[in-house]
Order: sequence, then structure tokens, then C-alpha cells
Amino acid sequence: MGTYSIIYLRKPETAMEVNDLLKENYNLKYKRYNEVDYGVFFTQEMFDEDLRFVNEDEEGKADLPHFRRPISKETYYSLLFGVGNVFGDIGTYCVKISSVRGEDVKIIRTLQEFSKTPLFKKYINLRRSKNLKRLLAIQV
Repeated sequence: MGTYSIIYLRKPETAMEVNDLLKENYNLKYKRYNEVDYGVFFTQEMFDEDLRFVNEDEEGKADLPHFRRPISKETYYSLLFGVGNVFGDIGTYCVKISSVRGEDVKIIRTLQEFSKTPLFKKYINLRRSKNLKRLLAIQV
């Protein structure tokens, strides 16, 4: 499974704001699906689009085929973030740090730079975040 770092925002509802800030100030490029930017921190809008995808899109319906459609928000939320989940929640960024994937390098570098600003402490829940120091110390 490996070692993961999970960064929690102080307020999950600021995820879109922080994603926009990172995109504008650090020149990040986000994937976009149905007018929703898939940024660094998981947003409510991303959750809603993912739920729409598994309920309405033919390709999405192939995911979780054993669930009757439509899958409710509550059921989908518990599947993503339920008991025993180690991968975060809305307002989080999760990355495997025991073996960093190439696609995560730019985001990690961006977070390392962002951590040197006063805004980092304003937005990031330092206490709740997991393996944050290790993430910020990775040489990428």
C-alpha cells in the first residue's frame, strides 16, 4: 500500500478557492470535465461531477456495476470516504509519498513553494494533515 500524505484544508469549502490560487500563482494545469476543474484539493463540485458520471454516463455506469442506479449522494460519499478510509475527504489532497508518480511531481513542487507563504498556514490544517513534513521535504 505504501505511505501517503494527506493535506487537509482548515475549511473544506475553500478547496475551489485554494485550487484557483495554486493554478494562478504556480501555473498549474488542471483537467476539466463538464466545466469542473479537477484541481489539487478535492472539491464538492468534483464529488458532484463524479457522482453524475457514475449515475449517468455509460462509461461511469461500468464503475460499481453491482450498485443499483441512481447511487445516492450518501452511498457514494460512504464509498469514497467511509469508515477506514485513508485517502481524505472533500477539502483534502492525498498523494503516495513512498513512491512518487511523475504526474504528482509538479503538484508536490508547487505545495513546497506554497508552504513558504503565509497563505499556507491560513488555509492548511497543519495539525490534522498526515505526513506533511515528509511531503514538503521530498526531493523531486
